[in-house]
Amino acid sequence: MASKKTLNEWNHAITVLRKSASEFSGMGDEVFPLLKYSYDSLPNDIIRSCFLYCAMFPEDDNIDKKDLVQHWIWEGFIDGFEVMNEASNQGYDIIGTLKLACLLESRSNADIEVKKHDVLRDLALWISCDCERKQGKLLVQAGVGLTKAPGIEKWKETERISLMHNDIRALTVTPTCPNLLTLLLNGNGSLSWIYNGFFKFMSTLRILDLSRTAITELPMEIFELVELQCLNLSRTPIKKLPNEMKILVKLRHLDLSVTGKLETIPIKVILWLPRLQVLNLFDSCYGDWEVGVMVEPTLGKRNA
Repeated sequence: MASKKTLNEWNHAITVLRKSASEFSGMGDEVFPLLKYSYDSLPNDIIRSCFLYCAMFPEDDNIDKKDLVQHWIWEGFIDGFEVMNEASNQGYDIIGTLKLACLLESRSNADIEVKKHDVLRDLALWISCDCERKQGKLLVQAGVGLTKAPGIEKWKETERISLMHNDIRALTVTPTCPNLLTLLLNGNGSLSWIYNGFFKFMSTLRILDLSRTAITELPMEIFELVELQCLNLSRTPIKKLPNEMKILVKLRHLDLSVTGKLETIPIKVILWLPRLQVLNLFDSCYGDWEVGVMVEPTLGKRNA
């Protein structure tokens, strides 16, 4: 591969390596440094960061484009847009760039999903950890069949944790993670209970994804996460938003889409979130809110 000079030659080499990955030993020592050429050749650091973030999703899994772009926006990789559609458009453009570089693959439903090959996902993890000398900063155990959270000793130095798409039913630990920025618990469809001490030592947490879980109410400790900027509760049976949510004054994105059991949103909660940029109520009980209409102190579930 040392003789490869053009982008087309490198892309062909990547294809061969991906098909023959099982024949290679010492991927991190020999193969990954060669594959890293495609990563280094990406146009800018924004696109490189977006590529690395794809490793947060499960191995050999189809990734919803909309979900992927949303996470990129939350992380701040895509920023500086006043209109959210413009940020989303840049995200889809980045997906196209990664596909052209053979770092993402199209699926049969190419308009909706993409996929990252296992070898390239491992490459992204290698770059994020070994190559960047950030061992312990990233904890990814997505889609591996977990029924409980990993041991708390693994959480201490982490900045981003992905436990998405597992079968965790309850979070009963009290991890100490003073540097944690992102926690992805989405897709744990049986997760219905979070111990009151779980969020106690996560004071720096900015992104919390609880979508597609069985959470019906938020533990009160969440409202002590004063740095929280993005909270995803979509596709949960959440029943109400407590008044304490107004404490989350740095919250920018609140996703309540597809929350058919949500009965009450105190209007003052929304008004007291000065930095809130996106409130997603698609296919929820409040999908037909009118901006600026304030009649009741709380908005009850609208009639079917």
